[in-house]
Amino acid sequence: MLGGNSRNRTHKRHVLGATAGACAALTVMGLAAVPAAADDVPDFRPEQWALASIGAQETWESTRGQGVTVAMLGVSVDEDHPDLRDNLEIDTEFGGNGNDTEQGTAAGGLIAGHGHGMDADGGVLGVAPDANLLVLPGDGELADAIGHAVDAGAQVVLLPDEVGDDEGRSEATDAAVRSGTLVVAPAGGEEDPNVLAVGGVDENGELIPDSPETSSIGLLAPGADLYTAGEDMGQTQVTGTRYAAATTAGAAALLGAEYPQLDPQQLRTALVEGSQQGAEGLPSLHVPSAAAQASGEAQDIPLVDEDLVEEDSPAVPVWFWFALVGVVLVLIILLLVLWVRRSSTDPYGVAAERREEDEKLAAERAEQARSEERPSRRKKGGRRRRK
Repeated sequence: MLGGNSRNRTHKRHVLGATAGACAALTVMGLAAVPAAADDVPDFRPEQWALASIGAQETWESTRGQGVTVAMLGVSVDEDHPDLRDNLEIDTEFGGNGNDTEQGTAAGGLIAGHGHGMDADGGVLGVAPDANLLVLPGDGELADAIGHAVDAGAQVVLLPDEVGDDEGRSEATDAAVRSGTLVVAPAGGEEDPNVLAVGGVDENGELIPDSPETSSIGLLAPGADLYTAGEDMGQTQVTGTRYAAATTAGAAALLGAEYPQLDPQQLRTALVEGSQQGAEGLPSLHVPSAAAQASGEAQDIPLVDEDLVEEDSPAVPVWFWFALVGVVLVLIILLLVLWVRRSSTDPYGVAAERREEDEKLAAERAEQARSEERPSRRKKGGRRRRK
């Protein structure tokens, strides 16, 4: 059973969009056009006080959570909701996507709602509207679901409210953090040093009703009267620590997209230390100052792990480089020899033609010499001289 509540103020979306009509009237002076009448698409963004309270929109010029995946465990979501469907993936490895989608859809909208489309004004926005949302429905097997989300590439994992003493959960969250995934959960559950526990405040900065003990809260975030995605492709208003944790998961996605070189502990430190003082002296989420804190953490951290590169790239022995240079020189010499030999050949047959002419001329001269050496024949007989 997930925590939080929603008011019965769900607004239906006009599925077919705004329909326009026009009226025209002929007058003596000409044709006068009447302005078109249209059904307005509800736009609840001005009422999303949480976005302004944590300063999320101040960071959207540099990051909107693109490239980061946030996994929600143990909930079902309306996969056809227009504010979610473009960046939503439902993984049924641990259970099917059920009919009770109210709280899962609301939490998903607070994390990564993107409105009714890229070119529409209606709907609601999440803290990280360009982030990917991975939903793993199903009860139980929380430890396995955490590991599955990490294997699927989730950089942020949001746990459900009431997980009890799930066997192996702490081991799973520890493995997730060591793998580079930040784990966020509503405060009040089982204490786990690997999990950032979040409590909720209202618009006045006061703790929401039924808040857990302050000692169990690691960070405060908006969690009361939040407009978000609702059932039946509409919008709704919700209150609860579950939704404060969802808001924080969206903020973590913003920082993770802007500073991917930070590990989960550094990301968590940026969210907590880069905060403002909230109710009961607890840190309260503020994205711009958290981003400044993260920027300072990331200054001396390269985007590529140089140690990992050195481990993956074995050293090449010196003799190999000498052998390689020798092979290259031999190849160059062979190419030069081939080029010289080819260039010195008689590609047009001139030399062969000259040899043929010389042989013919020599044959003619030999024949002429033989004819000159033959003795001349004298004619027998003739006139005798008279005595």
